[in-house]
Amino acid sequence: MEFSEFRDLIILIAVIQGGFGLLLYGLIGGTAGVNFYSIGVSVLLLVVVSSGIGIVLYWLVRRYGKKRSIKTTMMALSEDEQKVLRKVIELEEVKQSELRRELDFSKSKTSALLNNLEDKNTIKKSRFKRTNIVEPTEQFQGAPLEYS
Repeated sequence: MEFSEFRDLIILIAVIQGGFGLLLYGLIGGTAGVNFYSIGVSVLLLVVVSSGIGIVLYWLVRRYGKKRSIKTTMMALSEDEQKVLRKVIELEEVKQSELRRELDFSKSKTSALLNNLEDKNTIKKSRFKRTNIVEPTEQFQGAPLEYS
């Protein structure tokens, strides 16, 4: 989770809980034993607990979503595309010429497979002298290789 997302989530929870606290204080503020301090402490406790639950749920949903997205993408790839993508993920950054030798594919087949994978936003290619440097996109960096 990015810091800005974390901050925005905490602010949202604090505003919602603070609003409920003020509403509660407005409704029962005249009751004996209920003062602004006790309502404030209660709201602060609610913000802390709600923030913790919100962060855990956000992390779980995001993690599950990423795994599901990778698995769905891998299922949509041909067998050769999967081999290429797995090798690129494993090596993290590789020259196209080295990748071709690693996989024992022809130059044209490797080039066609890499173009397909680039079109599907699974890899990035950047020119390097007379070849390309190939690396997985941010979504696939460090992705588990057991998806099929």
